[in-house]
Amino acid sequence: METRLRKNNFNNDWKLPLLPDYIMKWSDITPENDCIVFADTGRVISYHEFDRLTDLYAMRLKKMGIKKGDIVVTQFLGVPEFYILVYGCLKAGIIISPLDIKEQAHEVVRDLDKIEAKAFFCLGKTPIRDFSEVAKEVQKKCPYVKHIVQWPSGIKGDTIIDGAKNFNDLFGECGMAEMEKDPSLLKKLVMDYEKLETRDPALIIFTTGTTGEPKPALMSHLSIMTNNAVFSRGVGLYGSDYRFLNIMPTSHVAGTAQGPMTAWFCGGSIITLSMFEPAKSLEAVGKYRATFYGGVPTMFRMIWALPNYSEYDLSNLRYSLYGGSAVDTAFLKELAKMSPTFGTALGMTECSGYFTCTPKGISVEEMAGQVGQFYPELARVTIREKMNEDGTAGKELPEGEAGEICVDGDVVFLGYYNNPEATAKTISREGILYTGDMGYLKNMGTYKALVFSGRRKFVIKPKGYLVFPDEVTDFLTKHPKVNQAHVVGASHKIFVDGVFAYVQPKPGETLTAEEILEYCKGIASYKRPIHVELWPVDQQFPMNKTGKVDSMALIEKAKEITEELRKQGNWDAK
Repeated sequence: METRLRKNNFNNDWKLPLLPDYIMKWSDITPENDCIVFADTGRVISYHEFDRLTDLYAMRLKKMGIKKGDIVVTQFLGVPEFYILVYGCLKAGIIISPLDIKEQAHEVVRDLDKIEAKAFFCLGKTPIRDFSEVAKEVQKKCPYVKHIVQWPSGIKGDTIIDGAKNFNDLFGECGMAEMEKDPSLLKKLVMDYEKLETRDPALIIFTTGTTGEPKPALMSHLSIMTNNAVFSRGVGLYGSDYRFLNIMPTSHVAGTAQGPMTAWFCGGSIITLSMFEPAKSLEAVGKYRATFYGGVPTMFRMIWALPNYSEYDLSNLRYSLYGGSAVDTAFLKELAKMSPTFGTALGMTECSGYFTCTPKGISVEEMAGQVGQFYPELARVTIREKMNEDGTAGKELPEGEAGEICVDGDVVFLGYYNNPEATAKTISREGILYTGDMGYLKNMGTYKALVFSGRRKFVIKPKGYLVFPDEVTDFLTKHPKVNQAHVVGASHKIFVDGVFAYVQPKPGETLTAEEILEYCKGIASYKRPIHVELWPVDQQFPMNKTGKVDSMALIEKAKEITEELRKQGNWDAK
């Protein structure tokens, strides 16, 4: 029996399509075209197969008692099963929230507490770490999680924890056969799917936003699809020409919403790796004919640093794009060598990814200093004064005048889940999103470019991640021997930014930098300081006029120290 959900809104004037509708569309038009290519194993999933499997996953989730509006959290690698689960959730009206695989158990619990997820899907024992320990902590501290589902790796010693379910039993071949045998499940899925609306919530990505505390950003089907339209228009790839190499982690908005979903929005395919590895990503470009390569500057620098970089086959690449941090002209010239077309963009999780993109065909010189144009019918960019105290948007500033970069339109997210206060600080009463970034608009003749000036807060961006100093500082001060701590960012040739920590011991305590670095293994790896500078017990940290610690003074001091460390090979090499 052919088990497939069928619903096509494309010719329906009164209702916009949902994200899964695009999968169904291409499954009907180009059923045998590649949907997913898993570069780790060579496994290929067609649109027809992906459509069918996501139906079955949706039916299984509903049979487990997970219903519309419930939240499923994952801590998965970039494997095909993750993306099948994502669309299974979307077809069932379930919200999915992928967490970073680097998050420690207490960080996972903290995130789960914010959204009270109904189910937690995670790995078991893997070569990188044993996720069973995370599952045990969730089981102990998160009573609202009714289902813990583990995916066994097959590695010796890997076991499913007591009380958890085996992913393969539920979603493997036998589990899917069970779903196909019950036509009532499909009937129920069809009926419930008809009730879903384009503005219904679809995805939660945790973002630090403008404070150090991670916040769950809630996106709708509409906000994601609008981003997909922006992104596809910007890069100019459609259909089978769009073979997207997905190297971003699943927890990143680009690794789930922007990259893969844009490819499927256009009828293209994704080539995915379980984890980013420079050599494997380049091998995948040649072997699987990738036409698009995108990532943060750190990833590009890592592939260019490979001793045999010039030997890889990049002949199929048509577009290379970076985003996430500023680069110099030398970087742009190297990027231009990768593919016929290259570019950059500005985006954020609250817009499901990029909302600008540089026009095709511009020179390296023209690209330097700007982050592209915008499409006002999809995502309108304005430069404004700060939000008014009553929650209304500040005055729109004229072209050339710097202010806060703001975005409005269907691309804007729904808000921070269960956090109306934070939402009100980010989205004005008129629905205008305040990005926290500063910039201005510049007339380039044939288009209007957005020029990025800097971040509103002292955000550190190692390897494309967002790290807010307060979060790391709070962790450091919990060490029993630490009196005070302050964290800043310092320029890093490979990672863009490096986390630099000042730590003051408590009077009478003996503390070493090595001890602090070992202690920091308790937080996600990208948040860990590269260098710890011990601050004298008898000296006060520099203060500004308002009586707060002078972050700028500490940043300048960090520059001096890292220059000395650089000469010794103890900064950029780490």
